[in-house]
Amino acid sequence: MRKLLSWFLKLVSGLLLSGIAWILFVALQQIYYSEPDQVYLMGTTISYAFVYVFLCIVIFFVFSFLKLRFNPDKLKRRFFVFAAFYLVCSPLVILAFDNYLLVTPKGMVYNKFLSVGDGKVKRWREISQVELDYQVTAFPFQRENRVRLRYFVHFKDGPTVDLNHYNSPLYDADQFKAIHRVLLKQGVPVKLKRPLPEKYAKENPFVYEMFHFKQ
Repeated sequence: MRKLLSWFLKLVSGLLLSGIAWILFVALQQIYYSEPDQVYLMGTTISYAFVYVFLCIVIFFVFSFLKLRFNPDKLKRRFFVFAAFYLVCSPLVILAFDNYLLVTPKGMVYNKFLSVGDGKVKRWREISQVELDYQVTAFPFQRENRVRLRYFVHFKDGPTVDLNHYNSPLYDADQFKAIHRVLLKQGVPVKLKRPLPEKYAKENPFVYEMFHFKQ
């Protein structure tokens, strides 16, 4: 019983330390990129989860190093395993949080997951239009279908970015509406690929509001 309790306390301690390290990591990222008159949305749901798991595993290795400090042979083997893990996963952590959306008074930049480094800010006049569409998803055993917003930003030099794909840095309706207001204020044309039926207004008020934002 005592051994089980000790294991449980170590597990809780590791998860708690990982949580504190995760909060510090995210806060430092936000502070580093924080500037007046700009919106910086970094990472995605998958990115945040991956970084937390990564920190949990690092903390586990630290605890194991302390436990094996008097056993140099096992400690050496464990360190080689940790080094291999760190070399493979640490670049993925950097890529995870280099996936961001930055909106400034001059323009915006969306850096994709596999794009390393600071992306070039696209000025508002370089955006040809924003196209709104929707996707209806039917779930088993549910009476109502789920409607998901598709938000395509078309640039004049060719690229198109969907700001509301499944792994997008935008998290809530208020953030999306704030970005949309900026685009409208800058005179970016907004096109509806197809009208949203009235029947979806009650179950999906956010999507319906976005389709009628200009009104």
